[in-house]
Amino acid sequence: GMGKVISLEHPELNCTRIDLDPEETIEGQADALFNEIWSEDSEDQVAWRGDGRYVARLVASHHRQPVAQHLVPSQPFKLGSSEKGSLDNLVLEPVTRRSPGAGEVEIRVKATGLNFLDVVSALGLVPQQVDGMSQKHLVEMDSFGGECAGEVVAVGSKVTGFHIGDTVMAMAHGSFSQYVTVDATYVVIKPENLSFEEAASIPANFLTAYYALHHVAKIQAGDRILIHAAAGGTGMAAVQIAMEAGAEVLATASPPKWEALRDMGVKHIMNSRTYEFADQVMEITQGQGVDIVLNSLTSGEFISKSMSVVTQSGRFVEIAKRGVWDSSQVAALRPDVSYFVVDLVKESIEQPGLINSMLQGLKDKLSNGLLQPPPIKVFPIEEVIDAFRYMQQAKHIGKIVVTQTQLADARTQKPLSFRSGASYLITGGMGGLGLLVANWMVSKGAKHLVLLGRRSPDDATRKKITELEMAGAEVVVEKADVSDRKSITEVWKRIEESNRPLAGVIHSAGMLSDGVLQNQSWSSFEQVMAPKVQGAWHLHQLTQNQPLDFFVLFSSAASLLGSPGQGNHSAANAFLDGLAHYRRAQGLPGLSIHWGAVSQVGEAAERGADVRLSKQGMGVISPTQVLESLELLISGSDVEVGVVPIEWSGWQERVAQWPFLADWSEITTSIATKDNRLLEQLKSVSFMEREKILISHIQNKAARVLAMKNNLIDIHKPLNKMGLDSLMSIELRNQIQSELEVDVPITKFMEGITIADLSNQLNQQLNQSDRTDNIKKKNWIEVEL
Repeated sequence: GMGKVISLEHPELNCTRIDLDPEETIEGQADALFNEIWSEDSEDQVAWRGDGRYVARLVASHHRQPVAQHLVPSQPFKLGSSEKGSLDNLVLEPVTRRSPGAGEVEIRVKATGLNFLDVVSALGLVPQQVDGMSQKHLVEMDSFGGECAGEVVAVGSKVTGFHIGDTVMAMAHGSFSQYVTVDATYVVIKPENLSFEEAASIPANFLTAYYALHHVAKIQAGDRILIHAAAGGTGMAAVQIAMEAGAEVLATASPPKWEALRDMGVKHIMNSRTYEFADQVMEITQGQGVDIVLNSLTSGEFISKSMSVVTQSGRFVEIAKRGVWDSSQVAALRPDVSYFVVDLVKESIEQPGLINSMLQGLKDKLSNGLLQPPPIKVFPIEEVIDAFRYMQQAKHIGKIVVTQTQLADARTQKPLSFRSGASYLITGGMGGLGLLVANWMVSKGAKHLVLLGRRSPDDATRKKITELEMAGAEVVVEKADVSDRKSITEVWKRIEESNRPLAGVIHSAGMLSDGVLQNQSWSSFEQVMAPKVQGAWHLHQLTQNQPLDFFVLFSSAASLLGSPGQGNHSAANAFLDGLAHYRRAQGLPGLSIHWGAVSQVGEAAERGADVRLSKQGMGVISPTQVLESLELLISGSDVEVGVVPIEWSGWQERVAQWPFLADWSEITTSIATKDNRLLEQLKSVSFMEREKILISHIQNKAARVLAMKNNLIDIHKPLNKMGLDSLMSIELRNQIQSELEVDVPITKFMEGITIADLSNQLNQQLNQSDRTDNIKKKNWIEVEL
């Protein structure tokens, strides 16, 4: 606590905190102390236990959920992108729900299917046109997701066949969201034999496959069909639909996925990563070729090779979004072939009735087992970026689905509730924070509260207490000083005599008396420490033989991170942190929460703590966030947790200097990169130093895009040999261009450049850019003079 404040107010003292092993002899303790004093490492929080030397680290709580590493908003949200070009820019954004129009329904989304179009759109790679047809409707998409499964929560006035509570699956634009409102034409009742996740895997892929094969290619029994990328979502749907139609299926897929296709009954499987399939198809068909090609492979010579295996007057159906041939290219090579480019989004807009009839037919076939959902790989909504990256890397077999069912369970099915027959004590209970918590506890079922404070309630506080009583709670106000053993013992007797057993304690009492250490007096320390130290210890002693559900201590970010001018406050709260661990070690409940400054309520808010904290790179917590966090933590198993909004971009220097924050170096670096501070840093160092920074930075970026650990990325191995394909190359190129303002031709990646060579070339370009800037500056100065 106070050691951190000393480090901030007097960094020249190199304040180090050492916890010696209490089981060790005096000589052993002295030896350990001597070694620490003469140690040259930078650790400033060290504990010795036996032969073990332990150091302190601040680590991310498991409650800190990523979507672009942000908590899922507590209000309705949708998936958006701060800037297209990188999957790391995906973020869940708060959004206002839209009530359904006359012919619409609103769906609470439980699961969303991920499609290749979503990935292409997130990377900003949707072409302006395909085969002369504008793709404006796709280019301008500002949200993601084209299909979902969920529960109807609102129904338009003219809708028939749907009711609130119905479980459904739908083709719905913008369905990577908590709620989506859609024309009821695109919605059908979910087959009972499918889970939400399975149902979400159906609409886009099965509609595309059914429309492409039956309505475009006019597939018939006896047709031969080549289905490319047959182990993907649309591929597997097409395999089933083609087999049901009585066609003979030939398929391509990457070799690790062949087994899944064999299990579906596909006899002829070829490699989708090479051009050998063309000769193999002609061999299998004894030179006749196939009647239909369902294509999604457009790089290199795949289209021309695929065209070569189509029979005279056969059908070639294209479902890809990038690298697609136009009709003139096809006509030049195979004028006899009927060529079609399928755009399901466009068809759904132009032919809603057809979409509805196909969706109803698919639902019936799925219900009676004629069609089966594909294998699915499920990601929770908190890991949606990982889901996009998994598809980008083509790792999946079948379908990738992002689920919100666990989110719904956590938020709606297991609410925290307090025992109506027990009593709960809140110290500092008549302060802003205490009353906030009291109101929340009553809303969660608490019926008997004891609010303890040093002063009698004023009129505003009495009004709030009356509101609690009107809500059905019995509220006992105890005027007592928690740091005074005699008065708190008398309060205890009255609680015991009430025959309402005490089930939980919230210790929120505290006071402030700020000032830098050189200006502090012991009396100000005593004032601040009394409610925290003596008060908490009294509560511990009085409850240690009682079966409590929780014992929560309201600590502060000041003891977690230090706070200049608050040495007494930091020290007092550090005692609470230690007490929580002490109680847990004894098998008793104990939780210490380091709260940041809370807006609108409490003494910190009244003193303008938000202004002071913003200068330290910390934000304030809203009352709603306090209660959401408290509900999470009080139900969990953590002992000591910080709830602090931190603007990491302002913490680079501190993170670099303080080992306690070592785990946060990557996030501060990535944020600095987004703020373009990386470029400033590179321009301020030598040529050699710059190259080291570039290698480390690109190694980090490559590891992220390839979904590999940093230590597995060999800087001397060509990136394409480590698995970097065209889509990944584009993302890596976009990130370099955005952060370094240097363009790298995409061919560099595809030809097999190493990180070491790439860093050297970038360094040369930056060096040239520096020289140009210097010439411009010199010329500018000459003009000015």
